[in-house]
Amino acid sequence: MELSLSMYSMHRTVKAQGWSTVDFLQFCHSENYGLVELLAHFWKDVRTELEAVVSAAKSLGIGVTSYAVSNNFVSEDPSLRKQALLKITDGIPIAAELGTKVIRVFSGNLAEGIRYEEAKSWIIDGLKEACREAEGAGMTLCLENHGKLAGKGVQVKELIDEVGSPALGSTFDTGNFLLVDEQPLQAFADLKRYIGHVHFKDFKEQPNGRYKSIGMRTYEGVPAGEGDAGLPQILDLLEESGYKGAYVLEYEGTGSEADGIRQSYIRFQEMVRNITSRI
Repeated sequence: MELSLSMYSMHRTVKAQGWSTVDFLQFCHSENYGLVELLAHFWKDVRTELEAVVSAAKSLGIGVTSYAVSNNFVSEDPSLRKQALLKITDGIPIAAELGTKVIRVFSGNLAEGIRYEEAKSWIIDGLKEACREAEGAGMTLCLENHGKLAGKGVQVKELIDEVGSPALGSTFDTGNFLLVDEQPLQAFADLKRYIGHVHFKDFKEQPNGRYKSIGMRTYEGVPAGEGDAGLPQILDLLEESGYKGAYVLEYEGTGSEADGIRQSYIRFQEMVRNITSRI
């Protein structure tokens, strides 16, 4: 069991200091983090940056466990839905260059004036088409629980079942379930056999938290294992289920991102030791 670091965990630093993806990789190397998740969001110009990123990862001995794109199929405009599809399909050769076969995808979120069933049909159609491309390339698309349309475990399960492709699985984001007022352990029961990728993230309910759930609870990001997501139990269940994919840390707390990440790594290692001591 190893923890991979999502570049999103450093998003405030990336923005404030103007980091490139190579800068992020150099930070990871200096901190002895050997696995990463990269995001399409952070490219300035992928055509000119990709070769340097692939080269840097190789020379620094850093593996790319997953590549994340941010698509939204929920639009009445067919051209915008086409753009959402291209975000995924254009990401397939990029992921291949980076050396990963796992691509995190979204569904999209419900917008005012759009009916739920209509939005769901657009998501299913878009994911079906994206999966046809992914199947041919030997890639796995993993749908993250994110927002109101695919926020709960049963919603993600329903979408995966209706798309019906072996190239579509679940990105099990442990923290995001709290934002739709669902316990992550319940979501695990619904998604156990679909999980192909894990975002290891923790939130804690706090009066002034920046993240509001649909039930108006307020949460703040905290180091992994210090919040309400039940990460030790989830890690235990994932190992029992035979999960072999990446555990990708997404730290979304306040203060120093680097310190929050370091604390998360320490906590993760404690969780792993507790599991291995029982084997």
